[in-house]
Amino acid sequence: MNINSPKDSQVPPVHQLDDTAGVPNRRWYVAIVGRNTEKACRERLTALGYESYVATQMETRVWRTGQKKQVERVLISNLLFTHVTERERLEIVKLPYINYFMTDKSGRTNDFGRHPLAIIPDSQMDMLRFMLYHADSPVTFTSERLRLGDHIRVVRGQLSGFEGYVAKEGNQTHLVVRIDFLGSALVSISPDDLEKIV
Repeated sequence: MNINSPKDSQVPPVHQLDDTAGVPNRRWYVAIVGRNTEKACRERLTALGYESYVATQMETRVWRTGQKKQVERVLISNLLFTHVTERERLEIVKLPYINYFMTDKSGRTNDFGRHPLAIIPDSQMDMLRFMLYHADSPVTFTSERLRLGDHIRVVRGQLSGFEGYVAKEGNQTHLVVRIDFLGSALVSISPDDLEKIV
């Protein structure tokens, strides 16, 4: 797949305004891209003026030589989130490095038998981004539908103030953020750092 497309040099499109409110009606859509191209695609879309996000976390890798290096690890392969209007999305889907946009298979089909596009709520994207930026330990992602427990707030550490749900796996306590259509992001956390929200 050619990431260096001449189409990338286009002038960023004018943002469409929502007629009812006079402000851009942007939503988080999920674009499917080639494996190991997520960050490059994000940079291309950003250069075109589109807000885009790849779920990544910085981690330290140690090479065989003993050298340590900070690298940006992609948490969810093949996915790129774009916060755009429907008009902008229709332009983005034409780019050669965007395969297609994810659909909501549980949604009602239209007259042509097509499912609606998957849209991630702003609140879920905000929580995912906050978790990935502030977590002290590696975040994992599972596509399994976890049975989420109590609604909690973190009271200590880098994630202090963060709200999410708690899940237990053996002796491990995890802070969980559910992302519609995709699954859940999990990070290990001490139960002592949590308080239940009533």
